Amino acid sequence: MSSVKAQKIMVAPINLIFRLLQQKVRVQIWLFEKVDIRMEGQILGFDEFMNLVLDDAEEHNLPDKTTKQLGRILLKGDNITLLCPALDAEASEIAASIVLADCATGGCGDAQPSVRGSIGQRARRSKLHTLALAMSAPKSLREQQKEALFTLLNLNTRDAIVDSALPDTASAATASSTTTLAITDPVWKVLIYDKLGQDVISPLVKVNDLREQGITVHMPLYSDRLPIPDVPAIYLVQPTAENIKRIGDDFGKQLYESYYINFLSSVPRPLLEDLAATAISTGVSGDVAQVYDQYLDYVCLDNNMFSLQMEDSYQSLNDPTSSESRIESLLDKIVGSLFSVLVTLGVVPIIRSQRGNAAEVVATKLESRLRDHMLNTRANLFMDNLSVTRNLSRPVLIILDRNLDLTMMLNHTWTYATLVHDIFDMKLNRVTIVDEEGGQRKRKTFDIDVNDFFWRKNASNPFPQVAEDVDVEINRYKADVDQVTKSCGVNSLDEVDPNDFSSGAKGLTSAIKQLPELTERKRLLDMHMNIATALLRTIQERHLDQFFSMEESISKQSKGNIMEAIRDPKKSPDDKLRLFSVYYLSTEAVSKEDLGEYETALAEAGCNVNAVHYLKQVRAFSRMNTVANVPPPQQSAANDLLGRFTSIGSKLTDHLKDAGVSGHFENLVSGVKNLLPLRKDCPATRIVDAMMEHKDGPDTEEYLYLDPKLPRGAAPKQQRSRTPFQEAIVFVVGGGNYLEYQNLTEYTQRASVQRKRITYGSTELVTPKAFMKQLEALGSGSKA
Repeated sequence: MSSVKAQKIMVAPINLIFRLLQQKVRVQIWLFEKVDIRMEGQILGFDEFMNLVLDDAEEHNLPDKTTKQLGRILLKGDNITLLCPALDAEASEIAASIVLADCATGGCGDAQPSVRGSIGQRARRSKLHTLALAMSAPKSLREQQKEALFTLLNLNTRDAIVDSALPDTASAATASSTTTLAITDPVWKVLIYDKLGQDVISPLVKVNDLREQGITVHMPLYSDRLPIPDVPAIYLVQPTAENIKRIGDDFGKQLYESYYINFLSSVPRPLLEDLAATAISTGVSGDVAQVYDQYLDYVCLDNNMFSLQMEDSYQSLNDPTSSESRIESLLDKIVGSLFSVLVTLGVVPIIRSQRGNAAEVVATKLESRLRDHMLNTRANLFMDNLSVTRNLSRPVLIILDRNLDLTMMLNHTWTYATLVHDIFDMKLNRVTIVDEEGGQRKRKTFDIDVNDFFWRKNASNPFPQVAEDVDVEINRYKADVDQVTKSCGVNSLDEVDPNDFSSGAKGLTSAIKQLPELTERKRLLDMHMNIATALLRTIQERHLDQFFSMEESISKQSKGNIMEAIRDPKKSPDDKLRLFSVYYLSTEAVSKEDLGEYETALAEAGCNVNAVHYLKQVRAFSRMNTVANVPPPQQSAANDLLGRFTSIGSKLTDHLKDAGVSGHFENLVSGVKNLLPLRKDCPATRIVDAMMEHKDGPDTEEYLYLDPKLPRGAAPKQQRSRTPFQEAIVFVVGGGNYLEYQNLTEYTQRASVQRKRITYGSTELVTPKAFMKQLEALGSGSKA
């Protein structure tokens, strides 16, 4: 961009700066070296803003002269322009040429007269360190994918979406999860999706959300559908030959008034030509209103976690019998979906990856695709990132291979979300439990909303703490209900009559306002009580607390301890095999004789030892990271926690009985230990920490470094920045789980690394049982 001549400097009055706080703004910093830094954000604080700009300058390797000039500009305020078109006329007029600096005063309280007096004068050194500009926290991947989904549901008209309707992370527990439409005439539509399209939609929105976006009917692509000739149809499908043919069948039947085709990923030109030819041959070419590449071929299961839904990906990528074309197809699918994630986030990251495995192939292919795409200036999806409120510094994409750490996939866990995923095989945030009522087994299905207040608070908490919080929330709910019923003069919420206009109408009005919130809280608490009860029962039946306790200090376990657990007839074969696998992968050396004894004991216990055969190969060809050698907690503390959990369980039992849930819960709670997970970083977290902080060491020195923005052939070591990364996207080729995600999330919450942000993804989110099945399949052809 050509250089811009310095404009006349104006300084805003203090009262205007206060009015600008938290407003969305666009900023330009003009340099004389033909550099134009642009960004969007909110007015927060000057110190963070200045650090971000300087970090970005170092990241882009600006000349020293330019960097020094940039520092002077930041301190003096020259050439910083703030644009606030959404503000009122008075604010906009001043903000159009505002410079975020002030006169030389001592602070905010007494600055106003001097600042007003300096309007039109050249700005001096800034001292309002808390009232200038910085970037706001960026939206999560899930929020941005949801915005993109709502845009396509409104026929790809962004103006139909009101940004403020999407709740932020802090208020999402109480705010509606839907995005409201602008005041326009509603357009009623039909939504058609394939399997992946349904998987993308399911965790993001509910049926009511779709209705509010004008979707009256939603159906699978391959279902039998009747004509609805007066309604437009929105398709959300993968660009495959089968899907193109099915859409062509709809053209031939003229099922809908018009067709809005949205492909989850980029459609190949031959398939696009097939679609066009079909539209022409069936006479509906004039009815095909839109064809879009949406780049949404990934599934967000939490605010900062995504999955590519590639079943058995570890087995497929590590099976020596897999054909070269099959592996190439899988890797291309991974690259395409990662490209889509980056498009949604609006970033071109630095790429780091392991060498010598599938992660390296994915990294090099992705770099090539990003580089080639950015050369196409006519359709560069990353040029318009002013619309995305992100930090100036680029993120780092860290691509890991699952073989880095297999123990993480097999560990027994103790936090709420990991237990729910492990025990109930939670898929697309849907949980199915089997309950016993009246001597009969009944299946119950629950949908977990990531913005559910109880889930957000307790997903990463140890299970005993979750049980305690159930008690706290139920007592709070009962207190709120008592307050409402007393104000209405009734005994229960069911007795509240909305048509009663007697003297108690004032209390009734208040009660009616609180009824929806209380009803929703009761529904959520009932759901979590049912889930907690089923977890308690399973923990007791499978002795999961004992397995977790042993694995927490696995390197301290003796051969006798492991053999005793394997030979225990009360424990399940699956859990025994998982325990031994974690022990085997976490121990420096296991003799051939001992291994033979273990295998014999496992076989006698009913375990499938094919997985052990494969793990032998893993140990032979790769050096596994061992679990930290952490001493077990003091016995006195454990005894105190055990007694505390028994008390918690009794309270939970009482509430469950009050709710009408059957079962003898005292027997379930007795004997279950209240264990607190020891805080330790998994191998992935240690790698991420080293990468983000630029720590030198054996964990990172062999990792590939790729920058798609650098020219081909540029020496990467000379171009590397030493500024710590504030944001990382961590992707594991071969599967991931909630345990690894929580470990990375806990890392970002430490005081020493505050403000860092990590988005976690994998080829699939897989349970320990399903992952063990993949190991068994791989081991069936590799018996020693």
